[in-house]
Amino acid sequence: MREGIKQEVCGHIQPLRLGRNTTPGSIQTLIDWQAIADYHQPSNSINYIFKGQLEYLQCDYYITSLSGINSKNLPQINKLRETNLQKQTKYFDFKRRYNVRSGHAVELMLHTKWGNEDWGMPKAGEFLYNLGQYGYLNFFDPYLLKDAEILYSDIRYKIGASIDGAFGDFDIVEINGGYSGTITYFEAEFTEEVSENAGSVNVGEEATQILSQRSNRKILFVSNDGDSRLYFRFANSSSLVSINSPFLEPGESLSIDFNEATWSGGNQHQWVTAATKYYLTTRLYGIREAGDGKVGYQEFY
Repeated sequence: MREGIKQEVCGHIQPLRLGRNTTPGSIQTLIDWQAIADYHQPSNSINYIFKGQLEYLQCDYYITSLSGINSKNLPQINKLRETNLQKQTKYFDFKRRYNVRSGHAVELMLHTKWGNEDWGMPKAGEFLYNLGQYGYLNFFDPYLLKDAEILYSDIRYKIGASIDGAFGDFDIVEINGGYSGTITYFEAEFTEEVSENAGSVNVGEEATQILSQRSNRKILFVSNDGDSRLYFRFANSSSLVSINSPFLEPGESLSIDFNEATWSGGNQHQWVTAATKYYLTTRLYGIREAGDGKVGYQEFY
């Protein structure tokens, strides 16, 4: 049984930019795991399996159109003395006061979608405020670490983003992310179609063309079916075949398989072994020592 080939992959998702033309409530695809898997699939692979995970997902934004918030109104947190519950309570109180409805924020939300189903409820969300400077939001930690369906890929899943609220003319939000993973696959077996051409030519005491030039000829068999010696030559002109050329006695044959040539006739010193593959694609001429007779051939290309 063949073993699959395992290949590590990584990359960045295409940045998603949101701005004044973004429709509130419209969910735009951010990550399409199927498209990512297809992008990394080797061209000669079959039965591939993709496993991946998000490495980071971040949001950079610059918002000036919203009402600003005085720094004295920001939640005052004592990291050493307050419990997590106390800290969360202060943050919730702040968001209830300064939110989309109050004109102080735009909410950015992440959604997931399974196959052809509709987009689900938001899996993560956060308010974006007018900070008077560029802002940064790490969606990876803590928002996504609790959602394995977002963090780890299933090619049937998509991740999308939407907003609640409206941006001004110069507001901009850009979401970037990166992923890593592995693709396990089998290589498709290469098969090549081969055509065949067979026949015979009557050759006498004058030089006669047996085969025309064929650039993709791979295998050739030639047999002397007459009663006299047959001289042959691979060349571009019939004038080059003579009694000094390689020859086949009656009943003998020539076989060329890619770079190897075999025959039991004579004048083998006239054959340049290194040029066999060039002979194979060139015209073949023959001439008899006496009389005439058939020359059979079979070529594969």
